[in-house]
Amino acid sequence: MIFFTAISDVLLYLAFSYMIGCIVLGFVPANRKPRFQDSRKLQLISVAGIALFSLAPVIELVVFLNNGQGVFSTFFRVLMDFRIGNGWVLTLLFCILLGLTVFYSGSVHMRAYYTGILVLIVGFFSHVSTLNLWAGFFSHSIHFLSMSLWIGVLLHIAWLAHDGSNWKSFTAWFTPFAIACLAALFISGIIIMLFFVNPADYAKSWVLPYGQMLLLKHLTIVPILAAALINGFLNKKGVYERVWLKVEFLLILLVFALTAFMSKQAPPHDINDTFRSEGMAPFVELLKGPQYIPIDGALAFSLNGALLIAIGLMCLGLMVLGYKKQLPPWLSLLFGLVFVGAVYAGLMLNTVF
Repeated sequence: MIFFTAISDVLLYLAFSYMIGCIVLGFVPANRKPRFQDSRKLQLISVAGIALFSLAPVIELVVFLNNGQGVFSTFFRVLMDFRIGNGWVLTLLFCILLGLTVFYSGSVHMRAYYTGILVLIVGFFSHVSTLNLWAGFFSHSIHFLSMSLWIGVLLHIAWLAHDGSNWKSFTAWFTPFAIACLAALFISGIIIMLFFVNPADYAKSWVLPYGQMLLLKHLTIVPILAAALINGFLNKKGVYERVWLKVEFLLILLVFALTAFMSKQAPPHDINDTFRSEGMAPFVELLKGPQYIPIDGALAFSLNGALLIAIGLMCLGLMVLGYKKQLPPWLSLLFGLVFVGAVYAGLMLNTVF
């Protein structure tokens, strides 16, 4: 079920991003954005996707609780008696209202209103809000909204725009907009992380599946920032380069996947207890061999690890240099992925658990 719910989460992120991107661009004057088709059909598909893909954790709980009483009776019990079921009922209600608004060509303000409520529902019924209701609610809502705002616009411009018309006037507002979204993402992301991982235990958590996903997610953010640097600042000619926007989007899609799979793992509130119940991450055993309690997580120099980190940093530099030398964009994407893999392996070899 982990794979099923994780893929559903990725598709849920994309559905929200598409819808929110439509709304943001709906507020922008035509002379300040590239031409693209505002498809009502795709918006309705996105709304249906939000309702459908947010059902995945409910299905997972139904499968877990079903003890021969019948799937439908268990399903309705989950909807009525469990927090996750209550959240989906509210999600379905506001998806219906949003879908009707889109179907009858309602105003962008009404679409923004209902979509905003759906974002708040995601935040209120998130895992972190069960640990601290209001701090978790606000931090997760801001994190999810910031992500959807930035990536939603990028999705439309990279994949759905007809051309690069009005490109300079578009980047004049989108670059600071994206920077503000990134700042909100980083701040809220750190707050959320602190609910699950003690900063002193960050390296220790790498022995666990959750910690591995968290580390890979953090490493993948670095080439995303490099791609954003290329698209936002190194494009001196101010021309529309769709393929480089796609490179940035594909790296973000990888972060979506890592986030989705990470959220299905047991968080390391107590490293040793989680290690007893969950065991070590498979790649840790492959790279480091069997590990035993108590988990230390101290950094220790190794030549192989240092060389891998150096190779990763070199690939990060080549990613940016590839743009300046007009190399194929897929090569820069490859350099970004090699950076993640090499630095990850280097850190693992340089860590003693």
